[in-house]
Amino acid sequence: MKLPLEDIQVIDLSRMLPGPYCSMILADLGAEVIRVENPKYPYANPPPFYYKSRYRVSAFNAILMRNKKSMSLNLKKKEGREIFYKLIKEADVILETFRPGVVDDLEIDYKTISKINKGIIYCSLSGYGQEGPYRRRAGHDLNYVGLCGILDLNRERKMYKNENQNRKPIVPGIQAADIGGGLMATIGILGALIEREKNSKREGQYIDVAMLDTSFSFMPLAAAFHFSKDKKGMIIPENPLHGSAPYYQTYETKDNKYLSVGAIEMKFWYQLCEGLGREDLKLKQGASGEEREKVFKEIQKEFLKKTQSEWMEIFKDMDACVAPVKSFGEACEDPQIKARNMVIKQMHPKIGEIKNVASPIKYSRTPLNIRTLAPKVGEQTKEILQSLGYSKPDIREFKKNGII
Repeated sequence: MKLPLEDIQVIDLSRMLPGPYCSMILADLGAEVIRVENPKYPYANPPPFYYKSRYRVSAFNAILMRNKKSMSLNLKKKEGREIFYKLIKEADVILETFRPGVVDDLEIDYKTISKINKGIIYCSLSGYGQEGPYRRRAGHDLNYVGLCGILDLNRERKMYKNENQNRKPIVPGIQAADIGGGLMATIGILGALIEREKNSKREGQYIDVAMLDTSFSFMPLAAAFHFSKDKKGMIIPENPLHGSAPYYQTYETKDNKYLSVGAIEMKFWYQLCEGLGREDLKLKQGASGEEREKVFKEIQKEFLKKTQSEWMEIFKDMDACVAPVKSFGEACEDPQIKARNMVIKQMHPKIGEIKNVASPIKYSRTPLNIRTLAPKVGEQTKEILQSLGYSKPDIREFKKNGII
């Protein structure tokens, strides 16, 4: 069976996490993804590593660069750009994550490329987008989630009548803006591919995705609370799903582990109270002020009486939305993760067995899989150049002149 994007070619100029995450999804879906890389880029093989004797492989790349090809190409030189122009003539997508303006300097911007290939879909994924006062500013995930309001929400709960409580923002455990930016770029590219098939001229288009915009868009609930007013015309100050309510919180257990409780609906709250043996709390779900603090304390007091596993045994057949808080290693051994085949094993020719994270997209007719291991930087350079019509002497000359 043909995979959904099997006839699509993607030229990937991206680096780090956001762009490669996007092109990983496209590659998993069957697209031919060709990474055009600078072999002197210092972060091309980031830690941690798989080791065998003196040989090492980036475990990070093993996940992100799977199902892709790699060629090395010096785009700062005219000859390198000429090769690139030839490469993109039949391509469908270009993905880049340079700061705004860099592709213009390299003469590989959308305006230039679309003159060579009018059907090209050109996606620029950047921190702040192509316009605005921050467009050229350096940034990483923490900066974007800090600016958009996510980091401000990521704090310990404010106690009632404790306005001076020190609630320092907590650094998130995942890169929401980076991963989210990659996902939005993927969605944008897929949408543009569909639109191109519908327009009579089969023209491509330019896509501008910013990680700040993306993370800002991840907050519809916060936006709803901020934009709306209460009956007195005042802004509603609290969003109960940000930890201010006892029915949506984490609680410590007897063995110093934690449980997550998401008993938002009344029926789930009732089941939670029954499991805890505290039916007296059933009518306290919407408590406020000092009474809410008492509910928090009473629930925490109950959870401290048993271990995490003992509580999960109690709640396993109850609809209370209670789940254990696990480490990633523990999650890998979770029966649900195993049932979904989310961790898969592969054989590396030099390392031996390595593990990978499977695609979460489960097609019934065209299942996705990891078809090829992550390539070394420039591993397919010769193969790609030959497919473009360059001879062996040409390739030797390119190498001699630092073009590849």
